[in-house]
Amino acid sequence: MSLLSSERILLKDISEKDLDELFKLYSDPEVMRYFGRISIKSKREAMEIIMQNIRMKEEDSGVRYAAYLKDTNDFVGIITLKRYDTRNSRAEIDYIVSPEHQRKGFASEMLALFLEDVFKKWSLERISAYVFLENKPSCELLEKLNFKREGILRHWTCVDNIYYDSYSYSLILSDFEVKKVVNKELGRLHNCFK
Repeated sequence: MSLLSSERILLKDISEKDLDELFKLYSDPEVMRYFGRISIKSKREAMEIIMQNIRMKEEDSGVRYAAYLKDTNDFVGIITLKRYDTRNSRAEIDYIVSPEHQRKGFASEMLALFLEDVFKKWSLERISAYVFLENKPSCELLEKLNFKREGILRHWTCVDNIYYDSYSYSLILSDFEVKKVVNKELGRLHNCFK
């Protein structure tokens, strides 16, 4: 089982143990609103999602982690690498942060930790993310982590017979590496002036 950790967050492979928390996320219509799907109605559906995620990792087409707070073991959310294309060294990501943990910096910490891991382990050149136009916090998060907005994908996602436009974002390896170097230098300068 994979295990990643930062100052406050622990990421681990999703498993059957995450059933209750995943069901809470996927059954909440407000949470699913920007995730591009209709909310689920049963824990059986949540277990099917978990099993799909486990198969995805076994088939080397992606990975999903469940995020927990290190000090309290509270569930924070999920983050996924999917649609891995070996020939073109690219994949897509998605993520959800539980409503009670939003706007506390956990999404940034979770995504930064995740990106560091997947760029190395999956030999990626490009990561894509697709965000509903109305999802401003997600757009701000991606841009903070150096993702570039590439344009608008018209009628990209259909949910309950309604089509939604999405922004297309990408992060390529060289942009990610530059961001790491800049952050390291800013951290060094900050420590010099303490």
